[in-house]
Amino acid sequence: MRAATRDSLLPQLARVFRERGYEGATLTQLSAATGLGKASLYHHFPGGKSEMAEVLVRQAIADAERLAFGRLYGAQPASERLAAFVDGFAAYLEQADGLCLLGVLALGSARDSHGAEITAQFRDWQGALIRALEEGGAKPKRAARIAAEAINLLYGAQVAARLLGDPAQVPRALKRVSRKLTGALR
Repeated sequence: MRAATRDSLLPQLARVFRERGYEGATLTQLSAATGLGKASLYHHFPGGKSEMAEVLVRQAIADAERLAFGRLYGAQPASERLAAFVDGFAAYLEQADGLCLLGVLALGSARDSHGAEITAQFRDWQGALIRALEEGGAKPKRAARIAAEAINLLYGAQVAARLLGDPAQVPRALKRVSRKLTGALR
């Protein structure tokens, strides 16, 4: 068996945090998910659960940027960039088992240590949506309202899907977001 690397542990750790939240993710569960003892986990993450969450926040931001929000930039027409964003967000959620870790960590006590970074990133992403909408012809106030609604729909659908046990909430929200973004460009 190959020795575990820090990066190879992240998917299992992320799954536990997504399923249990920051408070509910115990070292015993994190250890079981990775197949490592607690001492080995501390070897990879000397700062314990807090360091694990910090690394996972940075990874989730990078993944969301790479797969979704980064598609809002570029020289293509705004309509193409916005459509690519929606497709990319669907891909991001698919790789994240349907639930963005940033949203999960922003709701619990992890917000105390990681909330500022998450909030700043969401403000940047909302700004990117606003700029793309404005470049597509939407007036500034309308672009800001539509961008906020898109974020609300995308993240609210994740919560609703979990609360209702209905994963179809997310694809429906993605379709509504796509229609809202496209409609704002007309």
